[in-house]
Amino acid sequence: MAKSILEASLDFIRSVEERFQKVEFTDRNGQRITGLRPSELLAFHSLTAQMTQQREKPAYEIAIELEEDARKYVFIFFVLVPLFRAVTSSSMVYVAPDGPAGASLAYGRFFVTDPVEFVDLRDLTQAADYGRLQGLLKGRVVLVDMESSFVMPAKDDPTRSYSYCEAEMAKMMRTYHAILWKSGCHKVLVYQKGVKSLVSYPPTFGKASCFIATAACSTPDAWEVRALRAFRDEVLHRSAWGRLFSRCYHRLSPPLAQWVTGTQSRQRLVRRFFVNPLARLVRGLRF
Repeated sequence: MAKSILEASLDFIRSVEERFQKVEFTDRNGQRITGLRPSELLAFHSLTAQMTQQREKPAYEIAIELEEDARKYVFIFFVLVPLFRAVTSSSMVYVAPDGPAGASLAYGRFFVTDPVEFVDLRDLTQAADYGRLQGLLKGRVVLVDMESSFVMPAKDDPTRSYSYCEAEMAKMMRTYHAILWKSGCHKVLVYQKGVKSLVSYPPTFGKASCFIATAACSTPDAWEVRALRAFRDEVLHRSAWGRLFSRCYHRLSPPLAQWVTGTQSRQRLVRRFFVNPLARLVRGLRF
């Protein structure tokens, strides 16, 4: 029988301290790791609190934001992976936005024994096979590294490179939508302050999101999404009928959003002929 989250948390703290005492682990700067930093402990407590609130859900979503001084791989391999192995019977998948090589090397450097499967988010994106993605991730704990530090060759000069290719970001967002809506898995999203992410923190997906608009625009930060979100919060939610409409929309729209993210042409058409005109209309209203 799986342990309670509280029992696993206490056991976890003790086990981490014991591991640090028995083996000389060093971080990426060569400094010996003697324990978790205060910021890492705070992130751990946030993690366990979210797990407690969502433990009954068949597929929950947890978002962790690490401070700038937190060591991402230390937190992932000494906190996230052992804790989830202790409280669930699900295997863990590490989805890296810029390839799993760095995470795999860190995984080996720390002599971690908990099994983790590394997946390159770009490989999943290029495959664009959401059925395969759903089968791969369903019923598992999926750790999504939200860092977007990947580098793409510049179109005008192959010898130069630049980060944040717009087309690549759009593909990343479609894959993220697929992970969020279709996979039926436990999702753990890891953000880090001072580092660019695939989506903003706190994540704006979920009940408070404009699903179809976000799917069509590939980002929750598009001006159309912000305009529609402001109309919802400042107009619709002020009346009973508006709140009822909003609840119905959030219940019915995810399948439509999945269909929109299926191809780039659908996204362009829905954004051009539906989302954009509607956003212009509500933006022109005085409210």
